[in-house]
Amino acid sequence: MKIEKYVFKRKFELLSKNYISKTRLPLILVNLKGDIAYGSNSCKLCGHLLGGKNIMLIKNCRLKMISAIKEAFRWGEGYITTCPTGLIMFAVPIVYNKKLIGGFLSGFAVFPEMKEDIDEEIQENLKKYCDSGKNINLDKLKLRVFHLEEVREYVSFLFTLTRKYNVNDINFLRDINEKYVQQYKIANFLEDLKRSTHDVGRKIYDKQDEIIQKVKLGDKTGAREILNEFLGSIFFESGMNFEILKVRIIELVVILSRAAIEAGVEAKELLGLNYSYLTDLNKVTDIEELLYKLTEILENFINKVSLTKEKKKKTKIHKMREYINQHFTRRITADKVAKSAGLSVSRALHLFKEETGMSLSNYIAKLRIDYGKYLLINTEINLADLANEVGFYDQSHFAKNFKKFETITPFRFRLKYKS
Repeated sequence: MKIEKYVFKRKFELLSKNYISKTRLPLILVNLKGDIAYGSNSCKLCGHLLGGKNIMLIKNCRLKMISAIKEAFRWGEGYITTCPTGLIMFAVPIVYNKKLIGGFLSGFAVFPEMKEDIDEEIQENLKKYCDSGKNINLDKLKLRVFHLEEVREYVSFLFTLTRKYNVNDINFLRDINEKYVQQYKIANFLEDLKRSTHDVGRKIYDKQDEIIQKVKLGDKTGAREILNEFLGSIFFESGMNFEILKVRIIELVVILSRAAIEAGVEAKELLGLNYSYLTDLNKVTDIEELLYKLTEILENFINKVSLTKEKKKKTKIHKMREYINQHFTRRITADKVAKSAGLSVSRALHLFKEETGMSLSNYIAKLRIDYGKYLLINTEINLADLANEVGFYDQSHFAKNFKKFETITPFRFRLKYKS
């Protein structure tokens, strides 16, 4: 597919304007042949000093851009490299229907640590493409200097813009990146294992238990980290035997399913899923895909557990609120409220504050004040009796709490709104 049919010129102009206004860097859109679809057709170096006419340099520049775009696609993120003359450039891939069709190129600047020697380096690199005796005045360039942190920020911003203008499959690239990050972590753990004297078999079971606990807690991030170490241990133990890996992973899925049920997920919810998971895993013939599917399955189990916990939490809160609504005008204690939801006092107080944003005592006081406001406006009851009616010790206690919430005394509130 031609990249111009996916990234229309008008879209590029809008995206480019947004990008350049923030970064002050050039931006070009390049296809997989190295042809520039939109944007400036040369950086300052090629355009100002060589007139953009050196065929050999242009060819190498195109090859370098294509290589940068393909590397960015391989990693699922921005790729930082240098152009043939030594300037820093970075690529962001453009994906359509899960296929790479080109990418954005930007940068063409230098890092601070390069500035001192960059003239000499460029001159040396240009000898490959120009007569060594040709006089090239690098002072005209006024090269932009940026830090690595800035480059990462610009790459992130460019990715955000491709999502904003709907010119990229960001989710697919994120999946690619997650696969490579996982493999990188597993490889590092394998290296650590090679230098370790620990019993690998024991480590496998320990990591398996840790994963189960993370699933029960609904801790997705923690579970993924431990999963990488678990997989690294299996790799090491099996000698990278694919069939052994598959068997151990299928065993783990069965164990995780049991852990999810113990955490409260209904067994009937998992029956169909488990069959689907095991069938999919059994069909996989590639290690990379096997690992990625296992990560997806792990996250699905954790999502199920988290959803179940959230439902239970809502039910507990509902029971506490129901009890409070029925008893707030009488003496009410944290112990009784906690018992209504089958919780300990400390857990009930923490959960209540987390869900309502108010302490239990403030919540009860607010209900009493709201009821008091109704009685002040709609009845002639005196303040002493009203205080007792809504659940306060006496008139003074009611007045103090009323002013705390309403910034006005009950007497003045009645005068203001009853009339």
